[in-house]
Amino acid sequence: MAAAVFVAFFAVTPMCFAMSAISNDSTLSVQWTDHSAIRIIGDDNFTSENGVVGGSGTKSDPYIIEGWKIGPFLDGTGIFVMNTTAYFSIKDVNVSSCSIGVYLNTVQNGRVEDSVFNDNGVGVALYGCDSCKVIGNTFTTNGIAISINSSDASQSDNSFIDNDIDVVRPTKKAPWIETWVGAALCVSVMIPFAVILALLLYFRYQRIPPPPQ
Repeated sequence: MAAAVFVAFFAVTPMCFAMSAISNDSTLSVQWTDHSAIRIIGDDNFTSENGVVGGSGTKSDPYIIEGWKIGPFLDGTGIFVMNTTAYFSIKDVNVSSCSIGVYLNTVQNGRVEDSVFNDNGVGVALYGCDSCKVIGNTFTTNGIAISINSSDASQSDNSFIDNDIDVVRPTKKAPWIETWVGAALCVSVMIPFAVILALLLYFRYQRIPPPPQ
C-alpha cells in the first residue's frame, strides 16, 4: 500500500507542476486562429468573412472581431476599417509583422483592446476618427506603437516594450484655420492689407506720365 502511494505521488507531482506553469503563463492561455488580412469599408462589411464573431453593431452589443492571428503582411495592413459608424471592438487579436497592424480611418465608435502587436511599422493607427479607444494592449518592438491623427480618440492602460516610439499624436491644425473666429481674424487682417496695396498701386500709376501726343 505504501509503495503504491509513493509511486502515485511521484507520478502526479510533475503533472501538477506542469499545470501550474501553464496557468501562470498568460501567453499560453490565449489561442489565436490564423486569419487573412481584414478589410471593412462601411457598416455592411461587418461580416463573418471579415472576422466578425458576434454582435449587432449597437452600443450595448458591438460587433466583435476576436481571436485572430494576422500577419506577416510587410507591405500591408492587418485589419483595416474605414467609413463606419457602428459600434465594434477589435479584441484579443495578435497582429505581427505588418506595415500597419490595425488602421481605423474615418471611423466612429471603435475600440482596439486586449490585443498584441509585435514588429509592425505602426501598431495601431487612427485617422479622422471619433469616439474611439485603444485600451489594454501590448505593443512590442514596433516602429510606432500608436498613432492618433486628427481624431477624437484616447489610449490608456497599454503596455509598451522596446518600440521606437510609443505614441504619436500630432497637433491639430492651427485654430485660426478651423474656427469662425479665426476666419474673421483672417478677414480683418487681409482687408486692410488689400486696401493699402490698392492705394499704393493707384498712386504709383498716377505718377506715370501720359504717352506723348
